[in-house]
Amino acid sequence: MNEINDTKSNKLNHCGWCGAPTDMEKVLLPSTPILVEMEQKIDLIGRDEVWGENSDWSELHLDPDIEAELLIYDEMMEKVSLNHICKYCLDEDQKLYDKYYGDIEEEGNEDIYWE
Repeated sequence: MNEINDTKSNKLNHCGWCGAPTDMEKVLLPSTPILVEMEQKIDLIGRDEVWGENSDWSELHLDPDIEAELLIYDEMMEKVSLNHICKYCLDEDQKLYDKYYGDIEEEGNEDIYWE
């Protein structure tokens, strides 16, 4: 291998979400991408009943396993750290964000676009 390829391969990291090689810089993101399976469960229960100001889980009578899944998912989405995430995962996560949360307007909540 020549010196140029050795230098480039040294800059490759692995995506914190899918494990694919990536040359992307570290970004501050949740420990998990948006998970379609969890978002579908949230939709079945009712998004406004699960998340938000007026949600009250004591009135939902959730199955304990579903409640545990929601709590873990919420914690994984709120725990952010610097990590290498590949462009594919970033693009897919943005699409899912737009699908499930795009209509939520919060002050200071801005979209990030990657070139």
